[in-house]
Amino acid sequence: MRNTLMIAFLLLIDTVSCTVQPSLQIKEIFHSDTSGWAHDVALEGEDIYVSDRQGGFRVFDRTWKVTRVSAPVRDVISLAPNSGTPVLASRFEGLVWLSPTGRIYDRYSIGDVDIANAVQARGALLFAAYGLHGLVIARMSRNRILPVSSLPTAGWSHDLRLSQNQALLADWTRGIRVVDIQNPEKPSEIASFPTLATSISLAVKESDGKRIVAVAEGHAGISLFSLDSDGRPSLLSRNFLGLNPADPIHPESGGWVHSVAWAGRYLIAANWKRGLAVLDATDYKKTELVLELPTGGTALGIKTLRRNDGSYLVFLADGEAGLRIFSLQ
Repeated sequence: MRNTLMIAFLLLIDTVSCTVQPSLQIKEIFHSDTSGWAHDVALEGEDIYVSDRQGGFRVFDRTWKVTRVSAPVRDVISLAPNSGTPVLASRFEGLVWLSPTGRIYDRYSIGDVDIANAVQARGALLFAAYGLHGLVIARMSRNRILPVSSLPTAGWSHDLRLSQNQALLADWTRGIRVVDIQNPEKPSEIASFPTLATSISLAVKESDGKRIVAVAEGHAGISLFSLDSDGRPSLLSRNFLGLNPADPIHPESGGWVHSVAWAGRYLIAANWKRGLAVLDATDYKKTELVLELPTGGTALGIKTLRRNDGSYLVFLADGEAGLRIFSLQ
């Protein structure tokens, strides 16, 4: 009994110390209740792109004014802005490439049951986390999307980030995977690392020659990995955020880390029904939860932008509650 009380006391101390940090302030400065479910955010130049699931996508400028609304496909999960000719990752239609006026250039899909979960553009090439098909690479040419190659993975690819000459994949129940894409026609896996629960999303920080990867792991919270010069990952730490890795996915309430973004020394997590969680990652081997903020929706996708004064803007796709923008300083 004495040991139980001592553990409870220590947990209470830890909780208090983690949730109070007077120097850190986060404040909502904008909210737009979009017509669909805001699922992800992408930034390009002065534009903020929001994939809005049933509502297609919409674009805001830095005055928070809507400059473009389009719903040409069903169920837009994610998108690559692609210099104003966005490529959409659609649940039902694969990759869809649009003109600046919203006309569909082309569609590229694989089978009837697989899902394009995320897409990034690099020059004329598209890199997609395409469910059971793993990494899919395609080329945009003369208003067509042409297949280049694919690399099936052991899991179900849900997200990807391009870093140097590599594609980093969040592979659902099979952890993270690092793929060499120097030759897009022959991508090859460099390494993989199992994660404790559901590997959903990634964020990469490159600083002082080091690459640190934050992984949103659902009910296992956030894990941090370092990549060596070859791209091989090593686990640095994990913060469970008080969640239980054994709990089922897509909970009706509570937390389930769906996305994560870097903001200097901080990590900002979109934590499902619990809203935002902010971690101090000054020490990569021991991150600390310093703030939680309910947002009212289902916190799904998150991006950050450093301002000239050193503070950050935090862009949150808050599910049924639309787009929210916060100031973090």
